[in-house]
Amino acid sequence: MLTIFTTTKPFKGHINIIQRNAIKSWTLLQPRPEIILIGDEEGTAEVCKEFGLRHVIDVERNESGTPLVSSIFNIGQLLANNLYACYVNADIILPDCFMEAAQRVTKLMGENYFLAVGRRWNLGLSKPLDFNDIHWESKLRAYQRSRGKLASPWAIDYFLFPVGLYKNIPPFALGRCHWDNWLVYGVYSRGIRIIDITPTAAVIHQNHDYSHIAGGEVGLRKGKEMRLNWELQGGYYSRIFNIWDSTHVLSKSLKKASTLRHLGAHWIRSRYFFIILLVEILYPYSLPLVILLRGIRGCFRFIQRILRQARAKPA
Repeated sequence: MLTIFTTTKPFKGHINIIQRNAIKSWTLLQPRPEIILIGDEEGTAEVCKEFGLRHVIDVERNESGTPLVSSIFNIGQLLANNLYACYVNADIILPDCFMEAAQRVTKLMGENYFLAVGRRWNLGLSKPLDFNDIHWESKLRAYQRSRGKLASPWAIDYFLFPVGLYKNIPPFALGRCHWDNWLVYGVYSRGIRIIDITPTAAVIHQNHDYSHIAGGEVGLRKGKEMRLNWELQGGYYSRIFNIWDSTHVLSKSLKKASTLRHLGAHWIRSRYFFIILLVEILYPYSLPLVILLRGIRGCFRFIQRILRQARAKPA
């Protein structure tokens, strides 16, 4: 029914725990999907052998050694033995509800092209999950409800679609901003339905640092590879699409997305443009305004924290 494909970071340290948690959860989905790991990072071959996964060593990379999104999606679609494929970042745990949502959306869409995406829940996990415990998923869900945080519509970690949907993807560097936004924009610009399955598929993202990227998080958002991705997507803020740009939402039924959601998507783009305007285009002349806005934001957060603590105190 479904082929999941991805590439991984080296299986070392905390990332080793995160990726094993994620990939193991995929193998427990029913019906079990075909899973393809792409690339030759340290430990990938051993994990494929341990979990019974397909392994493709060769993948195109840029001059910095980062895998190219175009190559990963071409390989995933070419080798998929199913009608539907799903790229998933290798730090995402997929619970049973994800497969249920995938089955619903593929049945509803039939032979039509579509793209399904959804928001993630951010959660800190420092230890391997005990998948031998038959209640592992319910325990994880309870932990997610108490400690998890629903991520911004900006973050897009999986793309579910019929094989053949994506062609001629620009050679984006994976994981360096804007590539995921373009994948949504590219489908939207063709008039194809984009379905937000967040209400029916609560996937979990395991928090991690960005030590695998030169310059860390700053390198992720301002580095050379990010700037190249920006140029590849055309350099237009209007093409930075997010999950709220979805045309439909899957909950109890499939419904058209509301005008309010689309306004929210435009607000996110406008906010991003305003931030770039202040911290890059007009900087350092904008520094006084940046300091003022950060001070105001800090005051609001302090007030919110005080109010939360007040509400949490017993009467």
